Amino acid sequence: MILGKSTDTSGLTQVANLADELQPVFDKVENKYGVVDIELFFVFRGLPEGYERKSTVRHVKKENIIYFDLVVSEDRYKTLSKSKQRYALSHEFYAFLSEKIQKYKIDHLNVNEFIADMGMWLREIGWLQTEEQAEISEFEEKYN
Repeated sequence: MILGKSTDTSGLTQVANLADELQPVFDKVENKYGVVDIELFFVFRGLPEGYERKSTVRHVKKENIIYFDLVVSEDRYKTLSKSKQRYALSHEFYAFLSEKIQKYKIDHLNVNEFIADMGMWLREIGWLQTEEQAEISEFEEKYN
């Protein structure tokens, strides 16, 4: 399994920087799931709500890639601290991935184990915090 990512967002949010935090998780996925012959490519988009663009998933069988196009509200994110953006993005990403990956039959992939591993590895990098943990992180950001 190969994982890749890209971003399409303005400098008004931290979405691009937060997406970069995923690299250690992607490395762990590639190590554990190396026998799975598929590429998962994620695009993180922070777009104005006026664009009315929705998150989508597309499987290109010929290229053996599943594209996950996650759209978040630039209007909402630009009002949040980095820790609150991390909280929101991590939960949106995990929920989106968990729901959509189950729609595909991927040889040699135990989807439930994959989703559980992703959750564990995301927590290891400070993603998927509780709201209370995000509040503490925001406080620490502000005063450290």
